[in-house]
Amino acid sequence: MSGPTVTLNDLIETHLTEIAEDAWENHRVIRITGDNGRIIQLGSAAVWERWTCEADHGDGLCDEPLMTSEQAATLVGQPVDFSIPEPSIPAVEVHGLTEHGFQLDELYHLSDVVAEFWKAQV
Repeated sequence: MSGPTVTLNDLIETHLTEIAEDAWENHRVIRITGDNGRIIQLGSAAVWERWTCEADHGDGLCDEPLMTSEQAATLVGQPVDFSIPEPSIPAVEVHGLTEHGFQLDELYHLSDVVAEFWKAQV
């Protein structure tokens, strides 16, 4: 007698769903799926929105795109190990799926990435 077969894809999708649920419950951050995101462009670089913030930081719902540290580095033109030392809105830690498996990553608000972009231009 055999039970249902669980594939690696099933396990990965389950874990991604758990990460998304945790981000929503603890930070009011939504994972954007499929083609529902926006293209975010700064200078000559662009990335696809994968997360958005629905938290209230004191002025109503935020609704800002959130960038992973790799996406922020791409937009600011910095190495991949880039981080924003003092973001105006605290970064949100999530686990993201990379070519090396699930890795802890920080999500930065677009406004903080834009501020870093302009600092890098000076």
